[in-house]
Amino acid sequence: MGTILFASDLDNTLLFSHRHRQPGDRCVELLNGAEQGFFTQETVDLLPQVVQRVQLLPVTTRSVEQYLRIQWPAGTAPRWALTANGAVLLRDGGVDRDWYAQSRELIRDYQGELHRILRSLSARPEPSTVRSVEEMYVYAACPDPAAAERCAGDWDPGSPIRAVVSGRKVYFFPPGIDKGTALRRAAERFGPERIIAAGDSVIDVPMLRRADLALLPGPELLPQLPGARVCGPDQRFPDFVLSSVLRDASGPART
Repeated sequence: MGTILFASDLDNTLLFSHRHRQPGDRCVELLNGAEQGFFTQETVDLLPQVVQRVQLLPVTTRSVEQYLRIQWPAGTAPRWALTANGAVLLRDGGVDRDWYAQSRELIRDYQGELHRILRSLSARPEPSTVRSVEEMYVYAACPDPAAAERCAGDWDPGSPIRAVVSGRKVYFFPPGIDKGTALRRAAERFGPERIIAAGDSVIDVPMLRRADLALLPGPELLPQLPGARVCGPDQRFPDFVLSSVLRDASGPART
């Protein structure tokens, strides 16, 4: 059986915040001493089987620091992870310098515009947080989705920098810093025979489109991803994702 690459978003896909915690869930992330991120118990149980069958590659908008807060269950920490929306590749927790240099080259012509966005957002009243993530993209956290839409709507529609709203956050991505490009680069690096991808938001769509099998929490993104497999109402999304991966990857364990 050929190598299967399982590219997965983290937040609201495999991992979720305390707002969605249910009895029995396990805390796997602390922020300033407070419980922040959780896995379901079934996720904890299934992850050891998944990492024996496929190459798990987290693909997240998180910064390196935010990603490294995650405390994976023993024996399940992915060797590789893509952070900063795919701009930074980690190997055993360290930055792959060649990958990062290639990402820097992708955004070389857009650095001035990213700095202008950062200054503009910092002067607005709506965002509670504005930051540059690994010098690759800019995001702002707003009090509600309407405020995020206002911040995105005021940006120049002719700009090559793409404004993407996800909930109460707005992201400004330069060309080449998207999960689809990241997955293409990863496929060139690892040479899998099959790709499974899971995600929950519009930011994940470019990645999901490149997969042989795409996994979604509900039907909202189906118009953009016909043929994707959708989680049913009787199962939590992380558990659906991992059980789907195991079914699709049935066969001898990887060595």
